[in-house]
Amino acid sequence: MAAILGILTTLAVLIFWIGRAAQGAHHITDAAETLVNLPRKLRYKKRVGRSGLDLIEDAREAAAVLMVATARLSGDGRVSAVENDAIEEIVRDKLGWPEEDAEDFVLNIRWLTRDYKQPDSVLRPMINFLQKSVSTQEASDLRDMMETIAKINGPASPQTDFIRRYNDGLNLAKRDAQ
Repeated sequence: MAAILGILTTLAVLIFWIGRAAQGAHHITDAAETLVNLPRKLRYKKRVGRSGLDLIEDAREAAAVLMVATARLSGDGRVSAVENDAIEEIVRDKLGWPEEDAEDFVLNIRWLTRDYKQPDSVLRPMINFLQKSVSTQEASDLRDMMETIAKINGPASPQTDFIRRYNDGLNLAKRDAQ
């Protein structure tokens, strides 16, 4: 009788510890799944609650924002079809954006900046972003791209002033003189 009681107790203890080990393994797999999804969750969290220019994360996106802002200063606040095509061409050829995505990219940038009526509300954040992420040569190239967009309908005074303020913001005038 004592032997049977010992065997039953041993089996009960084994079943208890096997169940605990199974729960532990389950917790380990849950933790592993959480770690696998962590980068995706962090990227999502980083974007949640952000809107407008806060979504700009790449110098090419900032360049497109400035070109769209330059185009909007040409008259009625809209980007003409010719200006849009020129921006798409620059984005594709000079900024290295994939050809199949260029049209959607420019459309997204236009949508992103649709509520910014004052040029300075776009210019200052983009200058701050570009100062940290581009070289002087790249900033100068962007100025040339903006001038190309301005020349499409004949450079308007607001466009010239916008490009001048961009130039001053990145200290390109001083660097060009050197």
